[in-house]
Amino acid sequence: MRALPSATTVCRVLVGLDRGRASGTLRLRGLGRQGSLWLSAGYIVGANIDRRVATASGQVLEGLYRMCGWEQVVLEFVQDGGGPGCWRLDDPIRARALALQTMRRAVKVMDAASVRAELRQGMYRLTSAGEELLDPLPLQPEEKAVSFWLRRGVRAEDVETLPGCGLAGYRFLCSLKLLGAAAPRNGGSYPLLLRKRQQLRQQASAHVLLDLPEGAGGRDARRALRKLVKDLHPDRFGEETPPALRRASGEIVTALVDAEARIASNCAK
Repeated sequence: MRALPSATTVCRVLVGLDRGRASGTLRLRGLGRQGSLWLSAGYIVGANIDRRVATASGQVLEGLYRMCGWEQVVLEFVQDGGGPGCWRLDDPIRARALALQTMRRAVKVMDAASVRAELRQGMYRLTSAGEELLDPLPLQPEEKAVSFWLRRGVRAEDVETLPGCGLAGYRFLCSLKLLGAAAPRNGGSYPLLLRKRQQLRQQASAHVLLDLPEGAGGRDARRALRKLVKDLHPDRFGEETPPALRRASGEIVTALVDAEARIASNCAK
């Protein structure tokens, strides 16, 4: 999507201005085009885009999204005492809210393959900026679900299958990554830990525990074991992890090692 790089830059600047409670004028220029956003203590209080004056926050969103499609967008922030005067919005909007709405819209038109390429297979958590970004903003149900898992650590490839998340939640994760609100980090996977604990309680087979099809051999089992332990070893979970889950992690890793050994032994017979 052509607008995505510009949207990422503009939206990250808006988040930064909001966090700094900035007041002044954000000027945006493209090839033969220009616009201005006026801020007061981190709120957008007025906008003029391509000589079109915004009178409502929805118009600001539409105008900003159009600007993200401009070629060679250049930004300049001026801390001035001026303002939009009679062009003030009746309903000022937080710069971070405008940034998130714009990024949602930019990511929504990305095809699924592009979203997956952007996220890859990292383990994601909310950044400190992400905690601050989401705290005061209204979220959709799937966005709340993704935020819940991000505070614990979640693999990107797991998000679509988690309850309440789905493809919309997966796209929301992409929006947060582009905003710098979520980032891949080292750490254990809580959703995977809970799934494996449930499988242990159900006395699942060695192949099921290792996420392998029935009939898979010893080499596949060793590869699967390494991959799972990477996300489930007790050392991968921080000190804030509840003791019960840390104990479960150790039990699960022991069970996985045993499952790999059983498969290898059966293949050797």
